[in-house]
Amino acid sequence: MKKRVIALVAAGLAVMGMLAGCGGKKEMNVDEVANRLLSEITYQDELGKMDLDTAGMILNLADLDIKNAAIYETSGWTAEEIVVLQLGSSEDAAKAKAMLATRVEEQKTNYVDYVPEEMDKLNVAVVEQIGDFAVLSVSNEPDKAKKILSEYQ
Repeated sequence: MKKRVIALVAAGLAVMGMLAGCGGKKEMNVDEVANRLLSEITYQDELGKMDLDTAGMILNLADLDIKNAAIYETSGWTAEEIVVLQLGSSEDAAKAKAMLATRVEEQKTNYVDYVPEEMDKLNVAVVEQIGDFAVLSVSNEPDKAKKILSEYQ
C-alpha cells in the first residue's frame, strides 16, 4: 500500500512539473519576435529589412557582440522601426538598450520639426532588455509591442 501511495505521489509531482513547464515564458528568438512585431502591429509606412552593417553605423552598435539581429526601418516619412538584437552577454544587451534609447532621443530631435506628428510614437517608444536581447519598437501601438514582449520575459 505504501509503495502504491508513493508511486501515485511521484506521478502527481511529475505531471505538475510538466504542467509548470508548459506555462513558462517563450524562449526569445530574434526573427520570431521581429516578425511578430512586424505582423501584429499596424504601421503607417512600409517597413523594410536593413542589414546589420548599415544599421550598426546608424544605431552606433559597433562595439557590441551581436549574435543575431533583425532590423526594420521605414522610408523616413515616419519614425516607425523595429530593432531586435541578440547579444553575447546581458552586459552588452544593457549597453544596446541604452543605445536604442539614445536612438529614440535622436529621432525626437530629427522629427520634432520635420514631421511633428511622429513625436506621439517616439514619446511612447518601447525599449526593453530581456536577458541577452535588446528590443526597440516605435509604432502607434506600444501596448501591443509590450504585450508581445511580455510573453518572453
